Amino acid sequence: MPGKTPLTVDVVSRDATTTRVALSGDLDYDSAPELAELSDGDWRRLDLDLSGVTFVDSSGLAALVRLWQRAGDAGAELRLVAVTPYLRGLLRMTALDRLFGLPPG
Repeated sequence: MPGKTPLTVDVVSRDATTTRVALSGDLDYDSAPELAELSDGDWRRLDLDLSGVTFVDSSGLAALVRLWQRAGDAGAELRLVAVTPYLRGLLRMTALDRLFGLPPG
């Protein structure tokens, strides 16, 4: 696909309870499996910074939902932070804004 931006996953900060991970690029069919690796982390809360995400397809949305489910199964919390207007609109359109507990905005 022309113009495709590879996904990067960077751990921005980590303390005893919270890990903040920044995603940037395209979260799509090719890159979605990279999110599964985050569920192997030793964290009680994962703040997923989505400010750098430029495109998300259905595979990317499904990967976010799976990560949220795995976090819940492990007694942990996944929070989406720094959500762009593009992504907020996509999450609202698919009703995933409610699943992830995004505040109105």
